[in-house]
Amino acid sequence: MPRLIRPSRAEQNAMRRQFYEQIRHGDMTLPDAMKAMREITGLTQAEFAANRGVSRRVIQDIERGTGNPTVESLNSIAKLFGLRVGLVPIRRGEGGAQTQTLAPTPTSE
Repeated sequence: MPRLIRPSRAEQNAMRRQFYEQIRHGDMTLPDAMKAMREITGLTQAEFAANRGVSRRVIQDIERGTGNPTVESLNSIAKLFGLRVGLVPIRRGEGGAQTQTLAPTPTSE
Protein backbone atom coordinates (compact mmCIF):
# COMPACT_ATOMS: atom_id res chain seq x y z
CA MET A 1 0.00 0.00 0.00
CA PRO A 2 1.41 3.41 -0.88
CA ARG A 3 2.32 5.84 1.86
CA LEU A 4 -0.46 8.18 2.89
CA ILE A 5 -0.02 11.87 2.26
CA ARG A 6 1.03 13.35 5.57
CA PRO A 7 -1.22 16.24 6.60
CA SER A 8 0.40 19.62 7.17
CA ARG A 9 0.95 20.77 10.75
CA ALA A 10 -2.12 23.03 10.54
CA GLU A 11 -4.23 20.17 9.16
CA GLN A 12 -2.95 17.83 11.88
CA ASN A 13 -3.85 20.35 14.58
CA ALA A 14 -7.35 20.82 13.17
CA MET A 15 -7.81 17.04 12.90
CA ARG A 16 -6.58 16.58 16.49
CA ARG A 17 -9.03 19.20 17.81
CA GLN A 18 -11.91 17.50 16.03
CA PHE A 19 -10.70 14.07 17.23
CA TYR A 20 -10.55 15.14 20.89
CA GLU A 21 -13.94 16.85 20.62
CA GLN A 22 -15.56 13.69 19.24
CA ILE A 23 -13.96 11.59 21.98
CA ARG A 24 -15.05 14.05 24.66
CA HIS A 25 -18.66 13.68 23.49
CA GLY A 26 -18.43 9.89 23.10
CA ASP A 27 -19.16 10.18 19.37
CA MET A 28 -16.36 7.90 18.20
CA THR A 29 -16.15 4.13 18.08
CA LEU A 30 -12.88 2.32 18.58
CA PRO A 31 -12.47 1.55 14.84
CA ASP A 32 -13.19 5.21 14.01
CA ALA A 33 -10.70 6.40 16.63
CA MET A 34 -8.00 4.08 15.29
CA LYS A 35 -8.50 5.29 11.71
CA ALA A 36 -8.52 8.91 12.83
CA MET A 37 -5.29 8.54 14.81
CA ARG A 38 -3.60 6.92 11.85
CA GLU A 39 -4.86 9.55 9.40
CA ILE A 40 -3.69 12.37 11.66
CA THR A 41 -0.19 10.89 11.68
CA GLY A 42 -0.27 10.21 7.93
CA LEU A 43 1.02 6.66 8.39
CA THR A 44 0.00 3.41 6.75
CA GLN A 45 -1.29 0.59 8.94
CA ALA A 46 2.12 -1.10 8.85
CA GLU A 47 4.00 2.12 9.69
CA PHE A 48 1.59 3.02 12.48
CA ALA A 49 1.80 -0.49 13.95
CA ALA A 50 5.60 -0.47 13.90
CA ASN A 51 5.62 2.99 15.51
CA ARG A 52 3.33 1.83 18.33
CA GLY A 53 4.96 -1.58 18.91
CA VAL A 54 2.04 -3.74 17.79
CA SER A 55 1.48 -5.90 14.72
CA ARG A 56 -0.14 -4.59 11.56
CA ARG A 57 -2.81 -7.23 12.04
CA VAL A 58 -3.82 -5.66 15.38
CA ILE A 59 -4.33 -2.29 13.68
CA GLN A 60 -6.12 -3.89 10.74
CA ASP A 61 -8.52 -5.85 12.94
CA ILE A 62 -9.31 -2.86 15.16
CA GLU A 63 -10.07 -0.69 12.12
CA ARG A 64 -12.37 -3.40 10.76
CA GLY A 65 -14.13 -3.71 14.09
CA THR A 66 -13.23 -7.41 14.27
CA GLY A 67 -10.26 -7.23 16.59
CA ASN A 68 -10.01 -8.24 20.21
CA PRO A 69 -6.95 -6.22 21.25
CA THR A 70 -5.52 -6.30 24.73
CA VAL A 71 -5.80 -3.27 26.96
CA GLU A 72 -2.00 -3.11 26.84
CA SER A 73 -2.05 -2.85 23.02
CA LEU A 74 -4.77 -0.20 23.11
CA ASN A 75 -2.91 1.85 25.69
CA SER A 76 0.29 1.62 23.65
CA ILE A 77 -1.58 2.95 20.64
CA ALA A 78 -3.55 5.62 22.51
CA LYS A 79 -0.52 6.93 24.44
CA LEU A 80 0.67 8.73 21.29
CA PHE A 81 -2.38 10.98 21.64
CA GLY A 82 -2.15 11.37 25.41
CA LEU A 83 -5.02 8.93 25.94
CA ARG A 84 -5.63 5.66 27.75
CA VAL A 85 -8.39 3.11 27.59
CA GLY A 86 -11.24 3.58 30.04
CA LEU A 87 -14.82 2.63 30.68
CA VAL A 88 -17.47 4.80 29.10
CA PRO A 89 -21.20 4.80 29.77
CA ILE A 90 -23.52 3.05 27.35
CA ARG A 91 -25.57 5.60 25.46
CA ARG A 92 -29.15 5.18 24.43
CA GLY A 93 -29.46 5.10 20.65
CA GLU A 94 -32.48 5.95 18.57
CA GLY A 95 -35.58 3.97 19.44
CA GLY A 96 -34.32 3.23 22.94
CA ALA A 97 -31.75 0.65 21.81
CA GLN A 98 -28.51 0.73 23.74
CA THR A 99 -25.32 1.34 21.84
CA GLN A 100 -21.85 1.20 23.26
CA THR A 101 -19.35 3.84 22.22
CA LEU A 102 -15.76 2.96 22.97
CA ALA A 103 -13.34 5.80 23.41
CA PRO A 104 -9.97 6.18 25.09
CA THR A 105 -9.97 8.54 28.05
CA PRO A 106 -7.40 11.31 28.50
CA THR A 107 -4.45 10.42 30.69
CA SER A 108 -3.49 12.56 33.61
CA GLU A 109 0.25 12.11 32.97
